[in-house]
Amino acid sequence: MKEYLEKFKSGAKYVRIVSPVTREHLTNSNESTEEYQNLRCVKFVPASGAATRMFEDLYQYLEEGKETEAITEFFSRLEDFPFYEDLKDFLLEKNLHKNRVEDRKRIIEHLLFDMKYGEYPKAFIKMNRYEDFSAMPIEEHLYEGERYLSPEDLKLHFTISPNHENLFLSYRERALDAGKPLEMTYSFQKSSTDTVAVDLENKPFHLENGEYLYRPGGHGALIENLNDLDTDVIFIKNIDNVCHRAFLGDTVDSKKKLASIGYEMKKRIDGYLLKLLEHKVDLQEVEDFLLNDLHISYKGELTREKAVEFLNRPLRVCGVVKNQGEPGGGPFVLDQGDYTDLQICEKSEVDFSKEDQRMLFETSEFFNPVDLVCFVRDYKGEKFDLLRYVNEDRYFISKKSYKGKPIKALEHPGLWNGAMDRWNTLFVEVPLSTFNPVKKVNDLLSPGHRGEA
Repeated sequence: MKEYLEKFKSGAKYVRIVSPVTREHLTNSNESTEEYQNLRCVKFVPASGAATRMFEDLYQYLEEGKETEAITEFFSRLEDFPFYEDLKDFLLEKNLHKNRVEDRKRIIEHLLFDMKYGEYPKAFIKMNRYEDFSAMPIEEHLYEGERYLSPEDLKLHFTISPNHENLFLSYRERALDAGKPLEMTYSFQKSSTDTVAVDLENKPFHLENGEYLYRPGGHGALIENLNDLDTDVIFIKNIDNVCHRAFLGDTVDSKKKLASIGYEMKKRIDGYLLKLLEHKVDLQEVEDFLLNDLHISYKGELTREKAVEFLNRPLRVCGVVKNQGEPGGGPFVLDQGDYTDLQICEKSEVDFSKEDQRMLFETSEFFNPVDLVCFVRDYKGEKFDLLRYVNEDRYFISKKSYKGKPIKALEHPGLWNGAMDRWNTLFVEVPLSTFNPVKKVNDLLSPGHRGEA
């Protein structure tokens, strides 16, 4: 606990941006092979969050009854939602009409409470609509994974909430009954990663029974779950980022591209490591490789030991899309003290009181959609201990409330931010069609979830 309290007192630390990632920093390759499938691959999907925030506009309408732009759009296009078929019989049975104000709350209550969309995780909310059916994200991740992972050895791992375990097990049983060579595993965010909450004076917040209030430590805590996977390559993608199957070609091609680029780069890195350890390579050649291919610029005189330290790290290949103004993280060159390298950082990690940092963040050409392929074994084939590569100084502090009382919460360094701070990083541009997040329910009306051009 003492460690957490010190972090609250110190406050969150800011990163130092040198520049946004530009096209000169991107790794390009037109070649896409499936050699990576010779390695053990698993698709890792963080899926523990409930969909409550997704329906916040509907909850607000129940409380306040105010007609907002979001509510107008929701009811004007009610028939277009992927879950409408599950609503339709209720509307007919109760003789409800979407344009009658007195009926709208009953429709929303049925969706959120009777159909349990307000408590289900996003994994089990119907998000993509097809001619004869609508699909949930968990189904789409499986369908997608079959097209770029080995069809003979398909492995997916979901992080879920204990509250949703039975829901997951029920779906897994149905999926396995289909007779496909499939392995679907799951894990919970570890309670040992929970962090203590404090009041506004940075003193531990006490519950009614006198115990301390502990809260989940954010998605960065999932580095522990990632570290537990016994595999070679890990594909990471958020649960709600699933495109309509009409556009799946771009997603499959880009996944294969990311994995192929990583596979080839991993072979080059391992080759340099072996040559360094056998004293069979010139340090200048290694320094050029670090600078030009991995975009690591060391400020001192590179030694053989330092070169090995830089190369012998986990590797991640991150898809990036053109910046469309979405909230979230972006790719940047960061000053790490004695070197600069490529990182993903969030807005909250940047000191906006400094004009140069604000401008560098806001002029970023690219956005990080959380589309990663990770290579997690070293040149000897041994699994990296991923916990050794976390930058613990990149934690987050946020203001929350507990039963109406203000508190401060501490989150571990983000999974693709500080938790992977000491990884080697490649950025590759992927099509915008591969990025279809669902933050609000009306996002389900977008072409990317309806298969419209």
